[in-house]
Amino acid sequence: MQLNHYTKPLNSIESFCLSIIIPVYNEQNRISKTLTNLTKYLDDQDYSWEIVVANDGSEDNTAEQIKPYLKDIRIKLINLPHNGKGSAIQTGMLSAKGNIRLMCDADMAMPVKHISDFIYEINEKKQDIVIGSRQISGSRRFNESPFRHLMGRIYNRWIRIFLISDYHDTQCGFKAFTASAADKIFPLQQLNGFGFDVEILVIAGLKKYKSKELPIEWHHDQESKVNPLLDSISMFIDTIKIKLAFYRGKYNQ
Repeated sequence: MQLNHYTKPLNSIESFCLSIIIPVYNEQNRISKTLTNLTKYLDDQDYSWEIVVANDGSEDNTAEQIKPYLKDIRIKLINLPHNGKGSAIQTGMLSAKGNIRLMCDADMAMPVKHISDFIYEINEKKQDIVIGSRQISGSRRFNESPFRHLMGRIYNRWIRIFLISDYHDTQCGFKAFTASAADKIFPLQQLNGFGFDVEILVIAGLKKYKSKELPIEWHHDQESKVNPLLDSISMFIDTIKIKLAFYRGKYNQ
């Protein structure tokens, strides 16, 4: 199926700001390319924007690679201790100022052309949350190993049985939120690791936010830091933590 991208002017496009939140950990080899591609794309758009890079205690030259981009006041760097991707995303989301807040992985495995699709769904279709999906009809995957794909499907089946059945792909690193949804969801986040993706969707469901999965192209990067086996085990443990937090009322504030 051919993916279509929304390119027409959006209603009241000048009235909002897009925040892109990028968590980074030891990304010295990829972050410059990502920031260059993003800024080139965003500068061609008719809305204001900011990029918030949340540095999760990188031990390499990541921060130095980002510094030249900080000459643009729309690009911000937050240096954090190493607590995990979930913690970095949480800090970035709650520090962002945009009306729409889009979390993106540092490898930018999703082509930038999809950004307009996320904006369209929130601005025009009035979604509160839009979740990039590599699994639903219309999505396309490139260069992913069969083992990684298999582990992802097993984990998603577990999630749909044990926690939340609404989504076909909870782990895609591209998700957009309205500011009001982000400001209500992320303060309740308990997990710092990869399991946070599921947790924020569970919280969103409890808050009755309107959400939609969006088919995207996804290009696997061979430098990906995801370990399909070890990270899957960690995420399985996180699902139990989410269930316990739910029963203890941690998400009811």
